[in-house]
Amino acid sequence: MIDLIFFDLPTYTALVLLGAVAGLATAYRYLQKRARRAVTLPIFLDGALIVCAVGWIGARAYHVALNWEYYAARPDEIAQIGLGGLGMRGALIAGFLALALYAQVRGLRFVKLADASALGLAIGQALGWGGALARGANYGAVSDSPFAVELPDLYGLIAPRYPLQHLQVGLFVGLFLGLLILAARRPRAGTLFLAYWLAAAAANFALGFLRGDETVYLGTLRLDQLVDLTFVGIAGGTWLARNAVEQTRDVESYRP
Repeated sequence: MIDLIFFDLPTYTALVLLGAVAGLATAYRYLQKRARRAVTLPIFLDGALIVCAVGWIGARAYHVALNWEYYAARPDEIAQIGLGGLGMRGALIAGFLALALYAQVRGLRFVKLADASALGLAIGQALGWGGALARGANYGAVSDSPFAVELPDLYGLIAPRYPLQHLQVGLFVGLFLGLLILAARRPRAGTLFLAYWLAAAAANFALGFLRGDETVYLGTLRLDQLVDLTFVGIAGGTWLARNAVEQTRDVESYRP
């Protein structure tokens, strides 16, 4: 807990809020440099408010759908966010759909906004996973691996577990730094977004085998992992299709 004189703020909540602020600040800074038309403060704040609100609804809907058997018997708890329960993948899906619609309505380029959001999400998720570590949320599976660390789960039960939260923090810090390096090379618009989506989804799929928190399984895979595989397929397919189009244009430009 963090003592703020008048009230105590849970470390998990503080880090999640810090991640949101850092993510928005990072996205705003990127747009200042690369998309000046989209960076006026009122336009940015309007878009951020809409995307965050829709993303929050999507995160809650994803969690409720994933645990429908529980919520079907307790429908009064669906809207009680204080009890916990948000799904990052639902937030990503709903948030990017809202961002695309907002860009269309305001006449902005979605790919530039998406590139900015990729940087913001990477640093935001790094801090958010730090919060998960502090709370014991999204914990690793119990293991006798030499890499296992004595860690608590969400219920405070300490056991040797895969250090999943540590790995996730490292993943998103590394992804953020990689995106910064890529951004310095001024790639084609949309590249940062695709790189984030592909790398994060692929890594989360792999790390899903180390998770110990309860969820829905389809066969031997977590439902989250199937969603991650879908993300990998979409992002990878888009990347390959875009490169194929660029190569075709290059060939045509060299024709005598």
